[in-house]
Amino acid sequence: MTSRGFTYWLIVAAVCSVAATGSNAPAAEVSYIDVASGRSYARQQMATAAKFYGLEMEETVLTGRRDTASAVAAIGDPNIVAVVITANTLSALDQQQVLAALRKHGHRIPVLIVGVTEQTDSAVLRQWSAGAIAGCKTSAIAQGRGSYTVSSITDITRQLSSHRFPLNQTDIRYMIMDARHGVQLLMAAKLDSVELPVFANVALGNQVLFFATETRADDIPVSPDPFREQAVFATLAPQLMFLRYAAGLRAWHSPASYANLTIDDAWLRERYGYVDYVKLLREAQGHNFHVTVAFVPWNFDRSEPAMISLFRTHPDRFSITVHGNNHDHQEFGLYKTHPLNMQVDDIRQALARMERFSELTHIPYSPVMVFPHSISPESTLAALKRYNFLATANSLNVPSDASAPPDEEFALRAVTQAFANFPSLRRYSAEVPIPESQLAIDAFIGNPMLFYVHQGFFAAGIDSFNRTADTVTELQPDVQWQSLGHIAQHLYLTKLRDDGAYDVRLYTGSTHLENTQKRESTFFIEKEEDFALPMDVLVDGQPYAYERVGTQVRLKLLVPGGKSREITFRYRNDLNLAAVDISKSSSRISIIRLLSDFRDNMVSRTALGRRFIRSYTGKSSEWNGIAVILTGLVVALGAWHLSKGRKSVSRVARRGVITVTGR
Repeated sequence: MTSRGFTYWLIVAAVCSVAATGSNAPAAEVSYIDVASGRSYARQQMATAAKFYGLEMEETVLTGRRDTASAVAAIGDPNIVAVVITANTLSALDQQQVLAALRKHGHRIPVLIVGVTEQTDSAVLRQWSAGAIAGCKTSAIAQGRGSYTVSSITDITRQLSSHRFPLNQTDIRYMIMDARHGVQLLMAAKLDSVELPVFANVALGNQVLFFATETRADDIPVSPDPFREQAVFATLAPQLMFLRYAAGLRAWHSPASYANLTIDDAWLRERYGYVDYVKLLREAQGHNFHVTVAFVPWNFDRSEPAMISLFRTHPDRFSITVHGNNHDHQEFGLYKTHPLNMQVDDIRQALARMERFSELTHIPYSPVMVFPHSISPESTLAALKRYNFLATANSLNVPSDASAPPDEEFALRAVTQAFANFPSLRRYSAEVPIPESQLAIDAFIGNPMLFYVHQGFFAAGIDSFNRTADTVTELQPDVQWQSLGHIAQHLYLTKLRDDGAYDVRLYTGSTHLENTQKRESTFFIEKEEDFALPMDVLVDGQPYAYERVGTQVRLKLLVPGGKSREITFRYRNDLNLAAVDISKSSSRISIIRLLSDFRDNMVSRTALGRRFIRSYTGKSSEWNGIAVILTGLVVALGAWHLSKGRKSVSRVARRGVITVTGR
């Protein structure tokens, strides 16, 4: 073969390789037009929202007529789904040229005018809004006063309709609107009874234009707080609502809406504290929710036959997941008291015990770890990944020895892979009031809504969770209540590509990828990996070729219409379940578990007992100190009584000897 022929086939091979993996450069999907360069607040917000939805944003900065022509040409790009124009750019553009370029698409491409301030030319605002928006003003407000309110325009505001969100600003820029011109208010800052419009839209014939004022929220640190979402979301709400409306299926979205209720600590006995499983089943069926028991593996051989039958008969309503191992206090706590090697041993023993539980009961369990008391340090998450757990779910999804990532995506998503490249899920305690606005955001974004309680939650009645379940269903009528394992295996994002195929972002090591279309579809799959562990990628149980690109695994997969494929990342490890000792050899742990049962099944029966349990949960170290002191006093008192008794016996014995001798 000649050198020219070799070069030709080398180029062909390279092109085919790129086509096979779908790694060609993505087209711009959001056209952002400004007259100033640099990282303005408006540009930063749009870039954040576009990244959140997986949309490419192309920026055009106008410095002259040639740039203006380029901007108009960019608007006509067939791949564009949304156009964003800064308010101070409007006077540099010809409105009719912009509208004409948009009409070339043959369908409506929404336009968002961002960064409207009191400096924005009122005449230009009137022109672009057909007289609906007459100007903008600024109002100073006291910190923490007021809230954002969202209107009910269902195709735009969706699950956010009629909800309120925090207003963390010291001043508000708001639009002066003329309702006679058909303007729709989408979001306002509400101060007492006064509504100040910050987000609205106007129809110009078949074209829809959105207007958003500049919002500069005061510093909002991203924290591990499970309710952190609201304040961060409020500052991005107009941009997120607009892009979701504009992009539709071309934005990252979840395959379905999911929810779950988990009861921590319980095992399969009737009743467990205030949990009556038979009655709870009726409530779950009537209010359409699913109950997962966070099962302590130490209890693997204690299940009652009637409860085994109940769980096996109703897998649509009951499931099992892993709750620690021994539930020894903070067994997955800081390494100075619970070294990593001991935590790894507990993980291995927990898996062996759960396998034995399944052998005894024929009930499957989900390899999702719910840590007792609190989430572990980060290296323990790496161990969970090594032993092929799917995820961990806790009230805090930031490891105990780590800090929350500062980015907005972490604040908004319910799952993160920022720690040990392992999925960490956030869940909410239903034992305290949960802001409905928080759930509305989750429903809007597509986050799974995970709730947890303990048995004492049902002291007020076995129907105690019904109201929360009904609220979720009202927000998201098509919500699927499923086990934690099912949710973990459907924890992925997808979006439609220009070519009719789909991009997919995976989070867990085992995923059921579903094709809801009637036709066969191609899926271009990516998953973040740190490649710290040797692994195999399987599709439907068979090895499958993949490409490593930076910190990602990529593969291309065909899925028949209406079918699903199972994608598994199997991490190689040294686990031999048969060699793991599952016996309960520690008398200390046995006493702890039996005392826990006594607490839940006896002490919690009274209001005073429940008050003590709540106090112990919140101040365990103080109560443990008191217990040590009391135990010491009891031991000392017992020793004193024993010593006194011995002296009495000795005196009696001596008298007896004298008496006998005297005889």
